[in-house]
Amino acid sequence: MKKFFKIFLILLFTLVYNCGFQPILTNTVDSFSINIENSSGSKRVNKIIGDTISSFKDSNNIYNIILISTETNNVISRTNKGDPNILEIIVDLNYTIKKNNKILFEKSTSERSTYNNISDKFELKKSKDILVKNLAENLAQDIILTISSINNDS
Repeated sequence: MKKFFKIFLILLFTLVYNCGFQPILTNTVDSFSINIENSSGSKRVNKIIGDTISSFKDSNNIYNIILISTETNNVISRTNKGDPNILEIIVDLNYTIKKNNKILFEKSTSERSTYNNISDKFELKKSKDILVKNLAENLAQDIILTISSINNDS
């Protein structure tokens, strides 16, 4: 059995190594810069997105983006007493990508996550902050991938 497993692993690594597989953004040189022209809505979400895309500031190929974000909290279910039991957080983002004052792309996207209510409000706030951070980072990655594909097409 061990011999079969070793042969399988060697064969698997050989096939994966020789198949030409490459991660999406590893080989591309990010030859663009992202500038937030205007942002409105949730300041926390916009700041996280801005911090995530701040590493793209090294080129003369500048893309300007306009962000409009909202952060919504909903109660999904309640206990018999009427207290919230399961909560949901939704982060909506509308963004516009511009270059040389010409609109290249507009998109509305949303990320959501559910979480359980806990009695310790400090821990609840910390977990909610982590969820918002993760959701906003996912939206920032969506912006980066969109600009990367626009940049590669042109």
